[in-house]
Amino acid sequence: MSNYGTFRNRAKALPIAIVITVCFSMFPASWLGWTTDVADLVRVPVTPISHVGMMVKGWVRPAIEPADLPTDEQERNDLAVAERDHYRQLYHSQMLRATELADQLRMMQSLPESALRNAMPPVVLALDLIGHRPEESSGEVELKLSRGVADRILSGDVAIVGRDIVGRIARVGMTRVSLLPSCNKDSGFIRAGIVPAHPLTGSRPPLLAEVLLQPSSDGFFTAQVQANRGVQADDLVVLDDPSWPISGAGLVLGVVTSVSQLDEAPLRSEIVVLPRRRARDYSKVVVLGTGQGEARGDQ
Repeated sequence: MSNYGTFRNRAKALPIAIVITVCFSMFPASWLGWTTDVADLVRVPVTPISHVGMMVKGWVRPAIEPADLPTDEQERNDLAVAERDHYRQLYHSQMLRATELADQLRMMQSLPESALRNAMPPVVLALDLIGHRPEESSGEVELKLSRGVADRILSGDVAIVGRDIVGRIARVGMTRVSLLPSCNKDSGFIRAGIVPAHPLTGSRPPLLAEVLLQPSSDGFFTAQVQANRGVQADDLVVLDDPSWPISGAGLVLGVVTSVSQLDEAPLRSEIVVLPRRRARDYSKVVVLGTGQGEARGDQ
C-alpha cells in the first residue's frame, strides 16, 4: 500500500514540476543568473572524469615542448619548412573546396526558377573524362555519380547548364551516369518552339513556329518551317516536347544560325539550329532529377 501511495505522490509531483519549469522559463534572463551557479554544481561530479580524459589525451598525444625540437639549426629550418608546406597544402585544399562550392552556388543561381521550385532539387554532377567518343562533338559523355543521389536520377532526366539543355540521362550506373547530348543523332526527333531572342522589342509574335528538330551527326539540328513565319537567325529554339520531363519545358535547345529556302518546296525553309552550350565544355552539369529519393541528399 505504501508503494502505491509513493507512486501517486510522484505522479502528482510531475505536473507541478513541469508548471514550475515553464514559469521559470518565462522570467527575464536577468532574473535567471543564479541558474549558472546551479549548472556549475551539477557539473562538479563529472569534472574529475573530464580531467582524467584530458590527462589521457596529453599522454597519448603529448604537446611538443621547446626541448623536444632539434638543436641543429639546419634540422630546425627543415622542420619549419615542412610545417609551412603542410599548412600551405591544407590552405590550398580548403581554398579549392571553397572555390568549388562557390561555383556550384553560381550554377544554382543561374538556374531557371522552375528548376528551383521543383519538388526534387536539382543535382550537380561532375564530368568524368571526356566521353565515349572524343572525336564527336555530340558524343556521349560520362558523369561522376555523387554519393546519395543515385535514386534521384532516372534515365531520360534533363541535364542543363544555366538555362540551356545539354542532353538527357541515358543510363544510370553504380558509379557513373551516361549523358546523351540533345544534338546526338540517337536522341531522335525533338519537338520544339521557335521564339524571338528579344520578345519585348518589335512586333513579332511570342511564338514564331513549332518544329521537329532532327539531330545530325555533326552536332547541330535541322528542321523545316513555313517561310512566312518570319523565323530569323539568332532566334531561340526552346523545348516543347511532351515526351521529355515537364521540368525541361521552355528551356533553350539552341539558336537558329541560318534560314534557307528549299528549292523543292518554295513555301518552306530549312533552318539550322546550333546548341549554345555543350556538356563537354564544362566541368559540371545540373541534372533535373525526377527520382523519388531523398529530397536533400548529398550533391
